[in-house]
Amino acid sequence: MSPLEYVSVAKVLRTHGLKGEVAVASATAASLSFLEGESVWLVPPPAAARTLTVSAVRQGPRGPLIRFSEIHSIDAASNLVGREILADASIIPAADLPQDDSQVVGFRVVDHARGELGTVTDTIVTGANDVWVVNGPFGEVLIPVIDDVVDEIDFDARRITVRLLDGLLPEESPA
Repeated sequence: MSPLEYVSVAKVLRTHGLKGEVAVASATAASLSFLEGESVWLVPPPAAARTLTVSAVRQGPRGPLIRFSEIHSIDAASNLVGREILADASIIPAADLPQDDSQVVGFRVVDHARGELGTVTDTIVTGANDVWVVNGPFGEVLIPVIDDVVDEIDFDARRITVRLLDGLLPEESPA
């Protein structure tokens, strides 16, 4: 059995309200709603909890707010301030992965129709979405990191499976 891959998805900034909600700084590209109902880990771990279950995620006045099933008071929530929230990488939608290019640099990229495309050598951060630079048998290929293209990221196998859009390979470019 291979170890699970955990990814930092947010950092607890402060408490919010009296019932245990916390304000967080998200490390993902979009909403943290994929965490609802999931177990997460805190680093460094608080004294009494190994994992917490996210019961709700909502947008607050200054950013995302998270409520945990096990936390019911401002006092308990205050023990979480300053901690990183880690989640199992397999639950994170591909387009929402944290903006840390070191996580996929070196991964093999395979297209369903065209086979092996090469290896991720860099990540270009754009306003709309990231773009992976892949070098391989088709030369340099730029792959947008969006749900329509990225099917699966297998951290254990260090492999990314994609469905390329028409025109992304050099020989498919319009003349």
